[in-house]
Amino acid sequence: MKRKLMIPEGTRDYLQEDTYIQRQIITELLDEFLQWGYHEIKTPMIEKWDIVRKKHKDETNFFTLVDKTGDLLVLRPEITAPMARVVATHFRELDNYPLRLAYAGEIFSQGSLKSGERRQQAQVGIELIGSDSIISDCEVLIMALDSMKKRGVKDYSLGISHMDITVGLLKELVEDEDLREKIEELMINKDLVALDKILPDKAKEMLLTLVSINGSIEFLKKIKDFSSSLKYVEAIERLETIYGILMELGYSQDIFFDFSILGDFDYYTGLLFEGFGPGVGTPIISGGRYDNLIHEYHSGKPAVGFAINVDLYVKTMDRKITLPDIAEEIVDADFVSRFKKAELSRAAGNIAVIDLADK
Repeated sequence: MKRKLMIPEGTRDYLQEDTYIQRQIITELLDEFLQWGYHEIKTPMIEKWDIVRKKHKDETNFFTLVDKTGDLLVLRPEITAPMARVVATHFRELDNYPLRLAYAGEIFSQGSLKSGERRQQAQVGIELIGSDSIISDCEVLIMALDSMKKRGVKDYSLGISHMDITVGLLKELVEDEDLREKIEELMINKDLVALDKILPDKAKEMLLTLVSINGSIEFLKKIKDFSSSLKYVEAIERLETIYGILMELGYSQDIFFDFSILGDFDYYTGLLFEGFGPGVGTPIISGGRYDNLIHEYHSGKPAVGFAINVDLYVKTMDRKITLPDIAEEIVDADFVSRFKKAELSRAAGNIAVIDLADK
């Protein structure tokens, strides 16, 4: 009996057209990021367990392996933590901050196969390191918006959140740490029915409002008085300023506030955002601020960035990318002439193949 040539669940083969489209989009995005001053770097697909394990909410999704020396390794589940490691090791003596970095690569996660998640995904993204300013938040948000607008993503939008609003209010209203963790997990999953049952009465109305409603600047004004704590007030004011800047630049119609956005990783500290396109139930862009992550490896540097899920991104584009046509097939009785003519055709910018017949 012949063995079935199956690939692992949650993976796929990319044939000629899909591979060409993916590479074209990644190249275009990296070129655009470079125009903003972001230079590409690469990190290994495998990382030491300790680099990533403390930064993730669910370690059971990791692909792990043990090398010959006994070190526990992980196929990287995302690229931000490895980028933070790079900054802490290769740029620790750098005086000229901010540092702008870009990347493209594969990430690996076991995820939930029932929900159709891919175990292997292509990502492209940026990290802005060394600035905690409002302007740095705006730069990254505009780059995320432009990456959707300029590539032809249909009906795109960007949801904006802040850790000190939803999570900050949760800590203020719910003292029990175990209960807070359960509530936060339900918030991330947007399980409003379970939240309604588990939330304490004093917290229910405000927290359900935060995670069940989204909207424009008017929604931000509505929740402004939910707390008088310094962090909460500063977060609201920061988002109001960001909105004002984006409005003046013509982006206000493309953004909304959604405080159910909490992020899948434990390193987020402030701004959070997700980009959406039509017909896709999960974000095509995810990003935020992680001001304490680099400090865990070396000296602290504030940072903000985002990653684009390339496959989901391509699904939402309203543009057609096709394989380029072969311009000509070189046929000549003289074998050497075939190669010479093909070389001249390629030098002129054409795709040329030669007749392979030995005649």
